[in-house]
Amino acid sequence: KAGALILEITETVMMEGDEYLIDQLRELKASGIKLAIDDFGTGYSSLFYLNRFPVDYLKIDRSFVDELGEKPEARKLVGGIIDLASSLDLRVIAEGIEIIEQLEELKELGCEIGQGYHFTHPLPARDIPPLL
Repeated sequence: KAGALILEITETVMMEGDEYLIDQLRELKASGIKLAIDDFGTGYSSLFYLNRFPVDYLKIDRSFVDELGEKPEARKLVGGIIDLASSLDLRVIAEGIEIIEQLEELKELGCEIGQGYHFTHPLPARDIPPLL
């Protein structure tokens, strides 16, 4: 089912994209595939592109998640990204969650989706069904 697939595109690729790329992304989205900007905030971030590209998710780069609990600025920055995404009706995925404290802080900030070693290390496909 296409609606279960999320295609991740790095921020850098999207920012260098032309109208052809935008048209291709719109076609993918129309087919039900969800689109995510990966590593948001680490490339050539431009708020202009958030409205230009038909994305559904922003992925917060692990470099921001790593600093949660260590630097107060990190909480403000991550919270700002989550608020921005919410105001644009985008969902947020936090990557690189390794410890429970990061997960708890992200939940407090309103992040609903996360990935990282806290949940599991990479697994062979045969080991995934029991987790679901």
